[in-house]
Amino acid sequence: MVDRVATYSQSGALIKELMRLQSEFSTGTLQQASGVISDTYDGIGSDTQRLLNLESEYSEVSSQSENAQVALDRVNMMYSRTGAMLDLLTDGLTNITGSLGGVNVDPSFLTAKLEQGVEEFSALLNAQLNGTYLFAGGAATPPSDINDPDYNLAVDAVTVDTAYYQGSDYITQVQASSDLVIEYGITADSSGFEKALRAYHLALSNPGDQTTLQDAYNLMREGFEEINTSQTILSGQATTLDDQIDENTETLNLLDNMIGDIKNADLAEITVKLAELEIQLEASYSIATKLLQLNLYDYLK
Repeated sequence: MVDRVATYSQSGALIKELMRLQSEFSTGTLQQASGVISDTYDGIGSDTQRLLNLESEYSEVSSQSENAQVALDRVNMMYSRTGAMLDLLTDGLTNITGSLGGVNVDPSFLTAKLEQGVEEFSALLNAQLNGTYLFAGGAATPPSDINDPDYNLAVDAVTVDTAYYQGSDYITQVQASSDLVIEYGITADSSGFEKALRAYHLALSNPGDQTTLQDAYNLMREGFEEINTSQTILSGQATTLDDQIDENTETLNLLDNMIGDIKNADLAEITVKLAELEIQLEASYSIATKLLQLNLYDYLK
């Protein structure tokens, strides 16, 4: 009778073992389905802090890369807009050259061309990307207003006038990585832009005067060359940003792999383990069934 009563403790131990096996089997099944060791940090174990650090670094680099991409998009658009400005100035120089060539050109024809050119040039200075002005520094208003009352249209070839500029002197920059801040862009009051606008207005002030047109031509040529230099600088900024984005992408891939090594479950190992657990569970169920089939009468014999 003592031996039979002792089977109660065996039953208790068996039930505990069944619960352990069922828990492990359930955990393995979830890991197999989700592909991760655990959906909570508690389930990661001793690597929890390392995982948190890696995820924090991933988030930081990802944010920096996104900001760098925004900056790159803006620089590329600035490059495109300055290219359009150079095209306008090329047309302006051609039109002025025609009037300087001794050909009998009606001044009203040149006036119409230059008026159209200066309006289009100013509009390009007010170009936007995603609702923000490209050449305004940090300002939220259009940077170029050639109708500003303080802007002197009675210009000459030497007096600089940036009264048309409505932007700020903020130098745009982006934190492209933890140790790299990149300044980028150009504002609408830069020397090349100012000279181009002044050249237009100088020519318009007296389109029939050869001396005035020659001064306007020289000034517009200077503006053209400076804007061309600015475009080259923008190209360099784009290259720097693009290279950093590529470097950030490599860093993100590395971090992603390191995070995966901690979080991701070994599906092959889990499959083998589940098969072993299933065998153990079947054996334990079989033993438990036999024990549970014993009734009270059997213990009282």
